[in-house]
Amino acid sequence: MPSPYSYDLRKGVIQYIESGKRIIEASQVFNISRKVIYDWKKLKKETGDVQLKTGYQKGHSHKITDMEGFKKFLESNKDKSSRELAILYPSKVSARTIINMIRKVGYSYKKTFLHPKRNHKLRNEFIEKITTIDKDKLVFLDESRIEDNACREHGWSPKGERCYGEKVYQHKHRISMIAGLFNSNIVAPLIFEGNCNKAIFETYVKDILIKELRAGQVVVMDNINFHKNSKVKELIESVGASILFLPTYSPDLNPIEHYWFKIKHQIRKDTSNFTYFFDAVYHVLQKVTTLPA
Repeated sequence: MPSPYSYDLRKGVIQYIESGKRIIEASQVFNISRKVIYDWKKLKKETGDVQLKTGYQKGHSHKITDMEGFKKFLESNKDKSSRELAILYPSKVSARTIINMIRKVGYSYKKTFLHPKRNHKLRNEFIEKITTIDKDKLVFLDESRIEDNACREHGWSPKGERCYGEKVYQHKHRISMIAGLFNSNIVAPLIFEGNCNKAIFETYVKDILIKELRAGQVVVMDNINFHKNSKVKELIESVGASILFLPTYSPDLNPIEHYWFKIKHQIRKDTSNFTYFFDAVYHVLQKVTTLPA
């Protein structure tokens, strides 16, 4: 195993950058890869120094035998990379050992941001309540939007070469979508240009949604102001249905959110096949909903 860079060299490189030089310049001057320098810079930011843990990267690393202890360690440092976890772990281990242990305990690298204003008591009460309702009676309602700068974010290129493509950064049109999710099917869809507001939503409920609802069904939606409109409540209850509002800052409890992700992904794939962005959105929704041909 190669010897690590000396402490003096690491310190000198960081001082060079802190004097106002760019990482690419430091890479050329010291003949060190930019990735290594980025790692040193991150280490300095997190620990205040570029000194590696004693013994780190030297010899063979120890095995981790305490799986429960490792899980607790991982939960406390869930946003750290495998290299950072290796540095932070109480005993000497390599990043490879960390990765192997992560796989062994069944974890994968992902991230979900939780809103700090979430009310866990209200969330738990909502979950308890909705689990008592027959799934055949639940209609999950939501709005989403997409802009015409949507594009594919990946493409093919020869190995070792970057893939470049053009992206339109100036927004020309914003398409909004409203729909319900019933028994894993998108129902009562509406698409239009611009943003949703009280008047549009009320018209949607009156002309589209209540024609799809049946007595006894429960419409689940977030509690933004125009959803709590008394006229909307009156319209939904006029067909024998009712409303259940999601707790604040809890879009994750509305399963239609996952469908919007898939729909938007398909729109990005299909946009280049249409002259007008609206037609691309309509085409995709037509394939997954009951939109007229």
